[in-house]
Amino acid sequence: MAHTSVTITHPDITSVTATSSTAAAVAITTDQTQVQVNNLAIPSLIANEVEFTAYGSITATDVEGALQQLADQSFRSADAPTGGTVEQGDLWYETDTETLHLYREVSSNVFNWIPIAMATGDSDTLDGGSY
Repeated sequence: MAHTSVTITHPDITSVTATSSTAAAVAITTDQTQVQVNNLAIPSLIANEVEFTAYGSITATDVEGALQQLADQSFRSADAPTGGTVEQGDLWYETDTETLHLYREVSSNVFNWIPIAMATGDSDTLDGGSY
């Protein structure tokens, strides 16, 4: 890899520009310093090693866990989702009927996928409550 190196030793020089297609470009003036990086290799990041603070319904503290939690809240398929990742409030888009469903409690401790928006026909009424 070609490198460009610039050394400034004279105190009266107020402007220097060094540019290379495979290295960093640096411009120095008396009132500002700019560094522009071209062709910089960014190291690979592993999703479960990138940490952040949990927020809202996302309780994971790394990118991999957060993506998994988000994926477990929304489904797209012809068949209704089942299993341990389905929770109240999840959404399922039924691809063969173009119907959006909400997983909610329909009676005491009984949960089901309820259509809330359909390509044709009627759907449940969405109620925002009182203001």
